[in-house]
Amino acid sequence: MSKPLISVITPTTGEPSFLNLLKSLYIQDIDFEHIVLWDDKRAINESKDMIPFLIPLDIRDDFRWKKSYNIQIPGNMVNGVAAGSSLRAIGLMAAQGKYVVFADSDVWYESNHLQNLLNTVKDKQWGFCRRKIWNSKKEYLGIDNFEAIGNSLEKRVPYILVDNNTMIFERRFGTSGAVLYRETQEYNDDRLFTEFLYKYAGVPGISKEATVNQICPDRLEKMFRENCIK
Repeated sequence: MSKPLISVITPTTGEPSFLNLLKSLYIQDIDFEHIVLWDDKRAINESKDMIPFLIPLDIRDDFRWKKSYNIQIPGNMVNGVAAGSSLRAIGLMAAQGKYVVFADSDVWYESNHLQNLLNTVKDKQWGFCRRKIWNSKKEYLGIDNFEAIGNSLEKRVPYILVDNNTMIFERRFGTSGAVLYRETQEYNDDRLFTEFLYKYAGVPGISKEATVNQICPDRLEKMFRENCIK
């Protein structure tokens, strides 16, 4: 059995928005595996054995869902204030694809997203695209062209960041950098991994096409509303 081209890693507690991600993922015309890490410490269903069955029947019967790996994580394995960080570390060690991407429960893809990311790494070891930002009421705020854009001169923030959901990288960097996700106690895993990739994976491939849709936290809505481009 051949290994998948891309491993998609999703940490989740089973939020309803997770279904939007699944539907957008299953229309991608790329060979992939989907590693779903269910956090039973914060799960919306008290019975962890039932969590995967929150998925509707039409999706559970889909061939691609059958290619998913559903890993239920005991609460004592979740570290720090950002539970998703620990789960990403576990997913990185389980991944089999040549490349790895992250997909949180609050994102959904344009139909060409995985192909767009692959185009960025043709002669590179990692890359990223832009993201479209929405608020919690599903109001479109615009394209992030100021924050999660790496070390671009266009950035208008004092830090270097590529959002977890917009990057692609060779799996070997993920297995080396998993400790950054496992041990962080803050909401900074993407900044730490961005720094790691610039240091060890070199210059990234960059797509200015925005093929990831992401819901921003309410506390950050003002920042994105004022700075995103339409």
